[in-house]
Amino acid sequence: MSEAIRILPGIARVTREVQCAAQAVYDLSSDQEFEHLLEKLPPRVKPLVAGRIREVEEIKMQLHGPVEVLYGHAHVIYPVILNKDDMEILDAVGQWRADGRLGLEGALHRFGRMASTAGHTNLVTVRVAKAFAGLAEPLREWIEWAEDGLIILGLPGSGKTALLRDVLRILGERFAGRLFVNDSSNEILGDGEVPHPTTDWLSRVMIGDPTQQFPKLNQTVKNFQPRWMVVDEVSSPEDARAIAYARSRGARTVMTWHAGSLASAYEEAEERTLWPLIKRNEAGLTGPPIASLGILVRGRGEYVVFEQLASAFEAVAAGRLPNGIQVSVAQAGRWTARETTLTG
Repeated sequence: MSEAIRILPGIARVTREVQCAAQAVYDLSSDQEFEHLLEKLPPRVKPLVAGRIREVEEIKMQLHGPVEVLYGHAHVIYPVILNKDDMEILDAVGQWRADGRLGLEGALHRFGRMASTAGHTNLVTVRVAKAFAGLAEPLREWIEWAEDGLIILGLPGSGKTALLRDVLRILGERFAGRLFVNDSSNEILGDGEVPHPTTDWLSRVMIGDPTQQFPKLNQTVKNFQPRWMVVDEVSSPEDARAIAYARSRGARTVMTWHAGSLASAYEEAEERTLWPLIKRNEAGLTGPPIASLGILVRGRGEYVVFEQLASAFEAVAAGRLPNGIQVSVAQAGRWTARETTLTG
């Protein structure tokens, strides 16, 4: 651990830097989860990824285009051009929801679909999810005293949801069944009636369709009096109002935001989704934010912790960089070896 004051442009004024050794992180995902996923892929795609499916992060399959696979440290384009037969197999994976998503029973993987103007599937991406235990351990000291809520923010694909799952493990040690997971896309704990094994003693509120998140959040608060609620992907002003209502009833919230900095969340001008949670209006801040702690996920093992979220947003509102603690976790050698194998 070292004392430092330096600038992360557009993000924070680093007042302290914490360097952590490589952590023991355990993949709790079962072989059956990956086998279930492989069974859903077109026969020409399956052999491309079957041998190293645990290393895959995303698979992109497009009509008349090649197969693209994102690994931990490499983006590989395979010269396999997909046709209508391949896309029809993907179209039949399951019952697609209105938001173009679906999950797999007892697994964390998520399919996303786009259709042509004729209604035929022409683009499918698969987020290959894993359940990691130990990912949040370097942040435990902050998570344990986040008595007034926690915001995990970062850009898409930064690892917010993976971190969130392990944060739930730590919070579950204290709150168990009083912690309610509102799963907007059934991505945190899995889709279908059979939950992912990591559900453990957490109370699972399946939503599936993000448009139903607002009524389900209100129902959770009114019927079950949760101590803590979890909301992945705050995606509308209605979600924010429901979270604010839950806070007024004594429920703290752990939530994820799509934002690369506190400033980008504060300055959001389009739908103003996060404004009720930041407690701001056109004139500026109207009170402290809905949570006391913020964790920005910058990438694998790279975090910025905002211990005093209220003063951090006050700095942003005044045009200054907020104070933050940079936490860097050394990566185990296996990641380096994997990168060399794939790109060398």
